[in-house]
Amino acid sequence: MFDTVLRTLRSPQNVGMIVRSHAAFGGRRVVMVGYEQPWRFGPGTQAFSRRLESTCEFVNLADDDAFFRWCAAEAVAPVAIEVASPPILLNEFRFPQSVALVVGSEGAGLPAEFLARCAGVVTVPQYGLVGSLNVAVACSLAMYEVCRGRPVQPIMGNKYAGERTQAEPGTAPNPTT
Repeated sequence: MFDTVLRTLRSPQNVGMIVRSHAAFGGRRVVMVGYEQPWRFGPGTQAFSRRLESTCEFVNLADDDAFFRWCAAEAVAPVAIEVASPPILLNEFRFPQSVALVVGSEGAGLPAEFLARCAGVVTVPQYGLVGSLNVAVACSLAMYEVCRGRPVQPIMGNKYAGERTQAEPGTAPNPTT
C-alpha cells in the first residue's frame, strides 16, 4: 500500500496529474506538506484529475517535522523520488510494505536535509539527454513500480472496470494477465 506525498508543488497541472495517477494505481492517501492552507482544486487541476480528488483522502501537514511525525505514527516509510548521486535506481529498489512516495517542488526538488530523513531516495533511470523528468511523470512511474505484481482490475471495453464503473448491458469483464 502506498501514500503519495506532495511537498510544496506549485503547478496545478502537476498536482492534478499526480492525483489522477494516485487514484488509478489505488493509492491510500494524498499528503500535502508545506502549504499554508489545504490545496484548493481549481480549473487547472480539474482538467487533469477529472475531479478524482473527491475520491481521495487528503492529509494536510504544515511542515517537514509534522510529516515525519505523521510517518512514524502511521508506520509509513518515507521514500523520496529524486535524482541523486550515487543513484539507487527505481527498478532495483525494494519498496517497504507501507510506503509514502515523496516528490518535491518543480525545479528545486527536495532539500538535502529532508532526503537525509527518508528511509530511501530513489532515482528514475533515464537514458536520453534530458536532465530530469517532470515531477508528475516521475511520481507516476514510482507508483507503477510500487504496484507492479499486484492483480489488475478487469477491462471492460476500453476502460478498467473500477469499483465505481458500471458494466454495459451484455458485457462481461475481461480479466487481464
